[in-house]
Amino acid sequence: MSKGTWYDCMPPCNMRANFSEGTRPVSCQPEGGANTTAYDLMAELAPRWSASKEAAGRLEAELIETALDVAKLDKEDLRELGLAMAERCRVLQWSASLSSLPQVPAGPVRLDRHTSDLPLTLHNLERSVKNGISEFSPSPMARSIDTRCSPWVEIEANVRPVQAQEEQRLDEIEGQADFWCSCFASSSSANGASDSLLAQGQVEGLLDVRENILEAFFDCTPERVREVFASIDSDSDGRMLTVQQLRHGLERCGVSGLDNGTLSKVFERVSGTGRTLHLQAFETILCRLRLASLLARPWRANLSVVDYSCSKATDQYIDANNMRSFFFGHRPGARGPQDAWPVRWVHMPQFDLHLLLALTVKYSLHPLSVEDVIEQCPTKIDRLGANYFLAIELLTLVDNGQGPKGQQPVRVRGQHVAAFCSGPPRLDTLITVTQTDRKFSEDWPGGPGVDMKNCPTTFGHGWPEKLRQRLKATRSRLRERRADSLLYTVVDLCADELVTVTRAFLARLSWLEEDLRTRGDESLLDLGEVSLAQLQLGIVTRRLRSLQRVVRRASEYHDLHTTGSSDYWKDCADHLEEAYDDAVQMKERCDALKAAHEQTMERGQALEMQGRHDEAAGQAEKLNSMLFFLTAATALFTPVQFMSSVYGMNFVNVEGVPTIPMLLEKSGYERFWIGVTAYFALAFACAGWLYRRLQRKSGKQMRRKAAPLPACCCCCPR
Repeated sequence: MSKGTWYDCMPPCNMRANFSEGTRPVSCQPEGGANTTAYDLMAELAPRWSASKEAAGRLEAELIETALDVAKLDKEDLRELGLAMAERCRVLQWSASLSSLPQVPAGPVRLDRHTSDLPLTLHNLERSVKNGISEFSPSPMARSIDTRCSPWVEIEANVRPVQAQEEQRLDEIEGQADFWCSCFASSSSANGASDSLLAQGQVEGLLDVRENILEAFFDCTPERVREVFASIDSDSDGRMLTVQQLRHGLERCGVSGLDNGTLSKVFERVSGTGRTLHLQAFETILCRLRLASLLARPWRANLSVVDYSCSKATDQYIDANNMRSFFFGHRPGARGPQDAWPVRWVHMPQFDLHLLLALTVKYSLHPLSVEDVIEQCPTKIDRLGANYFLAIELLTLVDNGQGPKGQQPVRVRGQHVAAFCSGPPRLDTLITVTQTDRKFSEDWPGGPGVDMKNCPTTFGHGWPEKLRQRLKATRSRLRERRADSLLYTVVDLCADELVTVTRAFLARLSWLEEDLRTRGDESLLDLGEVSLAQLQLGIVTRRLRSLQRVVRRASEYHDLHTTGSSDYWKDCADHLEEAYDDAVQMKERCDALKAAHEQTMERGQALEMQGRHDEAAGQAEKLNSMLFFLTAATALFTPVQFMSSVYGMNFVNVEGVPTIPMLLEKSGYERFWIGVTAYFALAFACAGWLYRRLQRKSGKQMRRKAAPLPACCCCCPR
């Protein structure tokens, strides 16, 4: 994936697959003519271990008989056998050398150093070995043990410069964007059926995007290219000789409508002086013509690219002006033999179907993974071919910045993050795609709660910006590692986003609990919000659990731990486990909060009813006191009123003289008031005595009620 060609990112061909379990690899015969066994090989690579008495017994016990069996052992197996560290390194280096076979020509092998017409396919080497031309092609095992096999060294010395020159020539041809676009534009019918289906709405409406579009028009994976090339290579010599064969191969890959003149021009340009096309050349034509169909007309692009090495990181923004140079060109290579190949991070902040299809062709992305991006698959990680695909259903917190944490309800938005990581041996490319989760409004309880149009996902926000800042830091440890560490960083940043959402819910529930505790029934707590938060926490726990499965599965891919990142994956798993436990605990906390709210409201209602009852009792007591006072006053004044009524009657005789005796007496009026005063004094004295007696009686009754019950015996507590 580093230079836009699939054979750069594919693992080297392993000739061990050509050997059966019971057959020894073809090798130079050591002195004495005996074939090399596993013990003989270990005697050369680990002589100190082989000198021990139990060495042969251990090999026999583990059924390690041939050199092929030794090549299948890993570091842990060698440690169990008892090899020292230096001996394990030598065995592993020898095993790694088996995957770097050079390529030899078809037919008789030339041994001179001026061989210049060697094709760049392994098919001829395999055919020569099958035909018995193996006396000049020793196995990697023999080359690592006995360097006296000079024919192989001469072939390898001749092949590698020619292969490098051919790759450089193809790179130059691939970078000629104007040539490829002109070839595609020269044929009016070359657009084919794919252009009519490139509208995003039509693609989303199809029932099977992978079968109808991706596999039909944009499948440039190594497996598909080899399959098509083998079908048109009738004589199986690894070469394509005619333009008609090229047309047939392109039509099988969905590139049709090119006239004979255009195909002839392309054939001559790519084939060069050899007038034949090999597998890599056919792949170049297929991918460049498909890119030309996508980039023939300019359109807006939104793509960010960061190329970094140990020393520095450079970023660029891809738009309509430099789009062709990016897709048709290649990144700068390593500066020297000691420098590592630069790593590239390509980020698409907003989903664009044209960009995704162009990246699919440039980096030979698998149709299954591209389909998962278009259809927004659930959280997963897969290895498709030599590359890894990651998808994450992400939740990010929308912080409105109003007031302290917890005072506002939690608002989140949904995103779908996809990542393509090139596999070993280079691990030099990571492609990420971020898009709005189209199903979030349906899955999230209560709706998104935020206008997604006003909160776009851009390269300058969220985890992409954090990742870019880490790469641009002065002393960045991330730049010292490969794309597998970059993939881990993406997962870790997404995990941090989910942890942030979990902590936001924790802060909100804590604030509601404190408000309920301090304000009681006057609290602002809403049972509807708590119930909604409980449902939302269910979605959060599901996303956390899915990401946990991804991290566990990623830890099983040993190819993703080339820079010692296994401990980092474990640390990420621990953080996710803690966040998951917090989310589950908060769901239970919501139930407790609802129960506490109900109890508080019931207590408040009870206190309110008690207050109303006390108020009614007070009013009744006040009314009773008033009635008692009026009754007592009426009772006291009734005799006086009676006397006044009697002496106020106008009974007179014939002469008009009053007949009531006291009215005619001189001191009658004074005697009346003396009697009234005496009456009132006696009445008030009696009323006071009666009131005090009633009060004493009421007090005794209250004290009797408050006093504890007497003990029935000496054993009973008082």
